[in-house]
Amino acid sequence: MIKIISGKYKGRKLQDVPNLYVRPTQAVVRKSMMQILEPFDGASVLDLYAGVGTLGLEALSRGASQLTSVESNRLVLETLKKNIAIICKDEDITIKAMDVSRFLKINLKKYDVIIADPPYTKVDYLELKEKIKPFLKDDGIFCMEMKRCLIDDDTARIKKYGSTQVVFWRAEA
Repeated sequence: MIKIISGKYKGRKLQDVPNLYVRPTQAVVRKSMMQILEPFDGASVLDLYAGVGTLGLEALSRGASQLTSVESNRLVLETLKKNIAIICKDEDITIKAMDVSRFLKINLKKYDVIIADPPYTKVDYLELKEKIKPFLKDDGIFCMEMKRCLIDDDTARIKKYGSTQVVFWRAEA
């Protein structure tokens, strides 16, 4: 069972999907990510590859004022909607039921924080970083969870957790 770790929704349980392709972020990784990304007070957050909403809902719980979640898998999307309805139905949340590449082609909004938790072998960090740059506000931060590997980006901060790593990159003001 996945639980919100901190903030106003602390302890609330999230539904998960029995799907081999969905890999919820481990609690220790999520806690560390959120502590690095904080404060969220009033932040707009874009959650790419949102899954069941674990990362985006954690950001809302910690003070983000707006969340846009992008997810293309129908089964996972239904679970995401249920989690939002159970935990935070009155929050400012937009759900985009589409592929991330398509969303990035039509999106016009900028965000304070962009979180990505794609399938480990499907998305290249440097390619996604370039694609999201136009949508990150000045001094905004991009964070991507991925399989541990070498990253050729001396502007990024990398935190390692076993076979997982999280890469943080801040846009220049």
